Formats: sequence, C-alpha cells, structure tokens
Amino acid sequence: MSNKTTITTFTDPMMGLSYECEPIFRKLETHFGENLQFKYNMCVLVKNVYDFVDPADLDVSKEFALENYNRRLAEIYKAEEGIMQMPICMEGFQLFSTRHTSSLPLNLAYKAAQLIDAAKADLLLYNLRYATIVDCRPTTRLDEILKVVRKTGIDEEKFLQHFKTDSMNELEKDLRFAQKLGIHSLPAYLVEYEGKGALFQELLGYNAFVQLIDKLTDGGIKPKNFERTLTNLRGLLKSHPVISPIEIREAFDFADLDEVEKFIAPLIDSNEIFTAQVNHGYFIKTNFEMEHN
Repeated sequence: MSNKTTITTFTDPMMGLSYECEPIFRKLETHFGENLQFKYNMCVLVKNVYDFVDPADLDVSKEFALENYNRRLAEIYKAEEGIMQMPICMEGFQLFSTRHTSSLPLNLAYKAAQLIDAAKADLLLYNLRYATIVDCRPTTRLDEILKVVRKTGIDEEKFLQHFKTDSMNELEKDLRFAQKLGIHSLPAYLVEYEGKGALFQELLGYNAFVQLIDKLTDGGIKPKNFERTLTNLRGLLKSHPVISPIEIREAFDFADLDEVEKFIAPLIDSNEIFTAQVNHGYFIKTNFEMEHN
C-alpha cells in the first residue's frame, strides 16, 4: 500500500475549470512534495457537440448552430477566468466544426501519451489546455494535437501508433471507472490514502484539499512551505517549462505578482527563462519550451 496521498482528477483536456485550477495544483505539488501524487482520469466532456447546440439553430444549419455554440462556449471560458485569473483568450475561438464534433481526440491524445511517458503525458495535458484556451487553436483536430505533441517532446511516430490503436481501450477503462463512481459533474476529485478515500464533484480550493488530506491521514501528512530559492524555481520550471506567474505565486506563497517578478528576474537576466505576453497577462517559458515552439 502506497503511503502517498493520491488526487485523481476526472476531467477533459478542453476543460477551462481544470485549467484555472492549475495554480492550486502547483501549490499542492510544491507544499506536499513526495507525499502527494496526481492522476488524471479522462471523461470526454463533449462526446457529440450537437447534444449541446440550440435545436432552433440546428434547424437553420449545422454551421449556424456550431457558430453560435462556439460563441457561447467562449463566453463560458471567459467567465471562468475569474476563478484564479489564469489568462484566457477566446479571439476567433472555433473549437468545434462540422468535421470535428467531439473532444474525444483530446482525451485519446492524453491516453496515447500516457502509454509512452506518464510525466510527459501530464505535460501534454497542460500544453493541450494552453493551446485550446490561451492560443485559441482548434485542438479537436489531429494536426493541431500533433503540433502540441511535438512541442511536448513526445515521439510523434510512437504517439500516432498508440493514438490509432490502443488509446481507445485505455480511455474506455477511464470511462468505466468514472461510471462506476457515479461521476456526473466535471471536474471531480477522488482523494485516497491507504484504502480510505473521498469523492468530490465540485471545485476544491487549496485549503479544502489540505483539510481533506489531514483528515484522511489522521494528521500524518502536513504541507510545508516551498523555500524561495532559485534551485527550487529551476526544479519547478523543469517539470513545468510553460508556467504562469500566478502558478509561481501560489507555489512559493508570494503576496502578489510584483514579488514573483523580482524573484524570477535573475533567470530572465541570464536568459534561462523568457516571458510571453498573452491576453490579460503573460507566461514564463524555459529554453526547452522555446526550442520546441
């Protein structure tokens, strides 16, 4: 039996809510360290986009219905920006089209990557969300997914082999597990420790996770502050070559983004990291990320 606490997130790569919660996960990751592990269970948020369009719009045409649905979906994404202020850009948002009517390919992409390298699969998940929500690319298309695969440093040939063959079997395991637990709302979280567990089908903040972990472990696992050193910053950036200053703020318990900017300045001055301006903010990128753009 593992003595680590496991947080399994039931989600979809297109989920804006999960994207907005990344700062919470950076704080959990850094404050609990080796005592905590993360897993992701894919759930295919949009199996068929026509289940979500306005029937009256569909009477006009599929194109008209999808145009209006993409617009409404963009408004939902923008409203979610208020959760943690992670930048969201919806200019020209066209995630779904008459040829690309499901988020299934995104879920299959994660499972294919997971069969190659679990760590890179989690990085791919972040990068797919970034491509969808920040770069506003139509990531339901395989050609767009492959751009993100290459950017993540995953072997494209191996990825395509898994994507086209056994990723569906792996995804079906995820879907059966979610069904077994009665998952009906995303994101959902299953928190487990030594045979004990709790399931939540609602957004949880950092403090809620801390309280839950404390309860499940009978106070045996406590969070610790992440020391504000450049060594720790470099370690974080190695795992997350694209990261928001908001995530860094949460990881190191800074009061505001001004403190973050002062902290990361030495790495900017030495050209170890770069900043990329986006809508309502910026992201930090490492040399690895810049080389794979």
